[in-house]
Amino acid sequence: MVAAPRLSDLYAGAHPILAPGSAATHLHQQLVVPVPMQTAAYRHTFRTLLANPSKTDRYDELIFKYALRDGLDARLLKSIMAAESEFDPSAVSPAGARGLMQVMPRTAAHFGVSPSRLRDPEGGIRAGAGYVRELFRTASREYHLKGVRYTDAPPWLVQRVIAAYHSGPKALRSRRWYASTRAYVRKVVLYYDSNVTDLRRPLAATRALPAFAETLSSSGTLY
Repeated sequence: MVAAPRLSDLYAGAHPILAPGSAATHLHQQLVVPVPMQTAAYRHTFRTLLANPSKTDRYDELIFKYALRDGLDARLLKSIMAAESEFDPSAVSPAGARGLMQVMPRTAAHFGVSPSRLRDPEGGIRAGAGYVRELFRTASREYHLKGVRYTDAPPWLVQRVIAAYHSGPKALRSRRWYASTRAYVRKVVLYYDSNVTDLRRPLAATRALPAFAETLSSSGTLY
């Protein structure tokens, strides 16, 4: 099993990457949501999912594969997946988003994934990871965080990326979010801080995945 730092462990104190006078400085700790606490409903959901590891862990190797490709936090990808589909590759939203990562067909096509492949686990994860990477890249340009690894992004930026995954890139620059977007960010953060998103079946992919603190390639840095 591969452990990862909890988002809640990262909220306290000043973040060392913020340059004085930068736009990021003014947004530091202006989180989309405060550090949320698990409710009884969430605890029930987590227990239900944890009782079915064949469902929650079967895509771990693919998650690692595309986290490595895009320089992303594998646990964050798994948390988005849990919030979006609860690990159901056949899920379809009322708006037409499909698959494990609930990607819209037009978005999938932008990342080279045919809409017909979104219900295929690998196609869905590939498209979702590509979109997360693009959101991090856009945010890095917005806040001048050149050279910062995606895995080392500060919590306020991670939350904005999560919000943008739900409601579009404008959420990266927002200071106010819809209640539904806040609820979504809260859900992803709670999944991130739960045992549901422990990566228990990484298999061969973990032998190539850099540790959290190791330097990634340029594809895995902000900007």
